[in-house]
Amino acid sequence: MAPKLDRRPHVLLLRPPGSEPGRLAEIAVVAHIPVIDVEPVPGAAEKVEKELEKSDWVVFTSPRAPRLLASLLEKIRVLQTQGRIRVAAVGPKTRQVLEQHGVRTDYVPREYRGAALAEELASLRPRRVLLPRSEKAVPDLVRGLESHGIEAVEIPLYRVVVLDRMASAAARIADMFDYVVFTSPSIAEAFTKHYPSPGSPGFKPVAIGPTTAKKLKELGYPEALYPSEYTLDGVGSLIEELEGGRASRVGGRW
Repeated sequence: MAPKLDRRPHVLLLRPPGSEPGRLAEIAVVAHIPVIDVEPVPGAAEKVEKELEKSDWVVFTSPRAPRLLASLLEKIRVLQTQGRIRVAAVGPKTRQVLEQHGVRTDYVPREYRGAALAEELASLRPRRVLLPRSEKAVPDLVRGLESHGIEAVEIPLYRVVVLDRMASAAARIADMFDYVVFTSPSIAEAFTKHYPSPGSPGFKPVAIGPTTAKKLKELGYPEALYPSEYTLDGVGSLIEELEGGRASRVGGRW
C-alpha cells in the first residue's frame, strides 16, 4: 500500500470536469480527477419542448439538466406563471440552478434521491411527469411513479462518456488518499475498471448516497459510507465528523 499523505485528510474526487468541491475544500486537501464526462444527446432539447405543454410536472434530477435546457427555462417559467406546469428538483443544488434562471421550484423531496421523490410526488397527484435526465439514469424514479399509476415521460438529455486515461491515472494513485468520493454509479464503474483491489482498497470509499453505495458493494468494495444528506456538502460534513471521531452510524449511512 502506498504511504498516506499527512496533515488534513486527503480526498480524491472523481466528478466530471467543472464540478466544484464545495464544503470538502474547507476541511480537506482535495484532488479532482474526472473519470467521466457528459455530452448532450442530439435533439433532446427539442423533444423536451414538445412534451412540456402535455405535462403538468417537470422533474430535474441534477443541476446539469436545467443548464442543458437553459433555452427552455423561460418557457417553463411562463407555463408556471400560467399555472400549467409545476417543477420539482431532486436536491438543493438543482433548485439553486433553477432559481438562478428565474424558475421557481415547487417541490424538493425530504430525501434527495429518485425513489423518495417518486413517493412524495405521488402524494401531490401529478397526471403526467416529464423527466429530462441522464441516458443511464437509475430506473427507481420512473418505476415509483408508474407504480402509482402516474404517466412518466423520460427523455435522455445527456450521456456519460468514460475518460479511461484519467480513470487509469486516478486508480494508480488512489491509495495515497484517505478517502475516495464516488458521486454516481457511473463514476464507480469507470474507476473500478482500472482499480485492481476493490475488495481491500487502500482508502475509505465514500458514496454520496445509498444508490452509489449499493453499486460500490456490487463492484466488490467493503460497505461504503454515505452521509445522511445526499449532497457533496453532506460528504464534507461526514468526513469532518469521521476525522473528529464524532460520526454515528446507521447502516451504511452516518
